Amino acid sequence: MKSTTPPNITRHIRQLIAKVVPGGKADYLTIHPEADAVVNECFPNVAAKIARAGGRMLCGWQIWEWPHVMVEAEFHAVWVSPEGQQVDITPKPHGEATILFVPDARRTYSGVVIDNVRLPVRDDLLVRHFIKASEAIVQVMNRGERAAQYGHISVPAHEIEPLMMAQGFLGQSISSGLRDHDPCLCGRGSKYKRCHGPGFEALFSK
Repeated sequence: MKSTTPPNITRHIRQLIAKVVPGGKADYLTIHPEADAVVNECFPNVAAKIARAGGRMLCGWQIWEWPHVMVEAEFHAVWVSPEGQQVDITPKPHGEATILFVPDARRTYSGVVIDNVRLPVRDDLLVRHFIKASEAIVQVMNRGERAAQYGHISVPAHEIEPLMMAQGFLGQSISSGLRDHDPCLCGRGSKYKRCHGPGFEALFSK
């Protein structure tokens, strides 16, 4: 699986933008990583930049696309220079040079995790289950007192491992080009929706 910056604003991306920021407008921003910036740590990166150079933090949503599978909005922050220029100073996992960003004036960063918002781009149980697995993992990681923790979070194995295994199985299935009506990745010969599908549905409903 590799999600990346979408090259075009498609119908599904417009639907996603409307869901996270009704009436919002997305723009492509060039990424100018700071030398000491850490991948995926936009909030401390921007805070450090403000301490050095002034300006302010602008929160919003970074839009990702897994082509032909799903689109995803990630809560994100960019730096706004004293002159008013929006700059993404946070490097990306796969070295993207631009992001598609939707400002969200309603939100600020409070230290609480905000889950990504995901929409499937095709009607397929494997994709819907992958999204459910991703949502369930975030819920477990932030259950109870863990919601206020930052950095490395200790989660009991019995809570997180079944979900991580399910997400990995689903991601591999989708990346292999399988659909819910194809034989399940496990090799038993049954269609996914009659093989692993019911068990995963029960797991995500706990």
